[in-house]
Amino acid sequence: MEQNEKEMNETEVKQNTRKQGRPKKMVNQDAEKEFINKIIEEEKPFEEYISEPVEETKDSKTKKLAKKIAKGISWLIMGILLFIGGLLLIYIAVNKIAQAKGETPPLGLYTIISPSMTPNIQVYDVVFVKKTNPEDIHIGDIISYYSTNDYFGNIPITHRVVEKFNTNQGITFKTKGDANPVKDEETIFSNNVVGVVKGVIPQLGRVQFFLSSKLGWITVILIPALGILIYDVLKLIKLVKAKSDVNKVRKALAE
Repeated sequence: MEQNEKEMNETEVKQNTRKQGRPKKMVNQDAEKEFINKIIEEEKPFEEYISEPVEETKDSKTKKLAKKIAKGISWLIMGILLFIGGLLLIYIAVNKIAQAKGETPPLGLYTIISPSMTPNIQVYDVVFVKKTNPEDIHIGDIISYYSTNDYFGNIPITHRVVEKFNTNQGITFKTKGDANPVKDEETIFSNNVVGVVKGVIPQLGRVQFFLSSKLGWITVILIPALGILIYDVLKLIKLVKAKSDVNKVRKALAE
């Protein structure tokens, strides 16, 4: 009689426990694994799995919103980096193929280091230059070319075409910087023209100069390494916490 009464009390306790929101006993290992993964992914405290659901607070809603925004920003940054990386790969591949054929590279990326083209092109902007037939270059186009003046060396100049001539030596150009009061004295021959500016990437040159410095290289190596290390540590902590929560659930089910 006492044993039957004890069994009835135990049954009543288990039923009350289930009514309070405690998880039901796992029927197999797959269900248990699914429950563990749920704990890891949702990152909820154990108490939320064994207590009645409570109304979501304003603070928790703010945290969830902040988490979604941060995730969105990280994906946006990743997308931008992948896009830029893809363009650079295309740029390198196209130029390498041209060089292998003994041809002049059809594409060029040049960082502007003087204010002669302001306000249209600023210092540290990167111009995207495409090789163009001299006949298709018109007055008003912005071109990049190599000067015959030793002062400039092998640094290309990017200025706007203000005059175009058909001569016995071929097509020649006169250029002028938008910010300069007078046109350039030098006559530009077609064989010194790299191409026409097709686009401008604002201030990308700052990244280039930074990466070329010692601090830039250290940053490029250390930041990703630290990021990977922190990610692994956080993942390990979350896994340990998840195992602890699972043990609590098992203990609660056994009671």
